Amino acid sequence: MSTAINWSVSPGDPVLQHPLYQQYSNTVIGSLDAAQVKASLQGALADNESATVISYLAWLLRILALVS
Repeated sequence: MSTAINWSVSPGDPVLQHPLYQQYSNTVIGSLDAAQVKASLQGALADNESATVISYLAWLLRILALVS
């Protein structure tokens, strides 16, 4: 379930195994590079299968905007 600024996922959701989730979820928010997250988002397929990782990347960008 997600809302305008918050992102969450149920345990066992396939997005938890997605390479982009794995990459960014192991990085401290203050160390993330917004340009890199945007590049990852630009490279995502606009399909149903990518929807959860797209939501995750968009959430990361909103968080980065909050802390900048």
